Amino acid sequence: MFDQGQFYPGQPIQFMDGLLDPILGAGGYKTFFSEYTVGAKPSDWSQKWDTTNVPLVQTVAGSLGGKALRWTKTSANRMGLSWDRLPSAADCEILIRARAIEAFGAGEIILRPVARASGAFGAENGYVATFGAGGTNNYFMNIQKYVAGASTTIIANTPGPTPAYVVNDWVWYRYRLSGTTLSIKIWKDGSAEPGSFSSVVDASIAAAGWIGLGIGSANPDCECDFFSAAFNGETATGP
Repeated sequence: MFDQGQFYPGQPIQFMDGLLDPILGAGGYKTFFSEYTVGAKPSDWSQKWDTTNVPLVQTVAGSLGGKALRWTKTSANRMGLSWDRLPSAADCEILIRARAIEAFGAGEIILRPVARASGAFGAENGYVATFGAGGTNNYFMNIQKYVAGASTTIIANTPGPTPAYVVNDWVWYRYRLSGTTLSIKIWKDGSAEPGSFSSVVDASIAAAGWIGLGIGSANPDCECDFFSAAFNGETATGP
C-alpha cells in the first residue's frame, strides 16, 4: 500500500507499470518509458491504424529516464500508438519530449501527439498535432484533423522558436483540447516554455477517443522519452 504522507509535490510514483503524478491525482499520467522492456513495444500501448512499423523501447543515452520509445520508419502511412492506461477522453492536455535521430527533409513529420482518435486505417478520425522538420528555424508545428480518413490542416505550419533545430535536439510539445478549442506550442529543450499557445476553433470531432502518439512520413526516425497527459482542465506536468 502507498503511504500518502510520503508523497511530495512533483515526485512521480510507480503505479502498476506506468507513472501516476500525485500533483494531478487520478486524472493525470506520465511515463519516461523507463519501466518498459528494452527491445519491445511498451506493454500497455496498442498500435492503431497502419501497423507496419512497430515502435520499440530502447536504451538511450541522454534521455530523461535512460530509455526512449524509438520509431524506425519505413512507411508514410498513418500509424498510431494509444496509451491504453489513459481513459478515452474528449478534453485533455498532452506534453511530450521528442527528437529526430536521422537526417530529414523539409516538411517531414517527426512525431505527433494524437487525441480524440478512432477508426480504422484509411478511415481515421482524430486531431493530430505535428512536430515537423524544415522551414524557418528548421522545425514547425501544426494541427490537422482526420475525419473518416480525410485530412485537413486547421493550424498551418508555424515555425518553432529559435534556436534552430538540428538532428538529435530534444523538443518539447504541449497540446491541449478543450471543447472546440485546440491549442499547441513547441520549444527547444533548454529554452523557456513560450507563454502563449497557437489556437484554433473546430467542432468536427467532439467524441471521446484514444490518446497517444502518431507518425505520418517515412522519415526521419524519431524518439520520445517523456509523455504526460492530464484531464479535467489540469496541466500536463513535466519531469
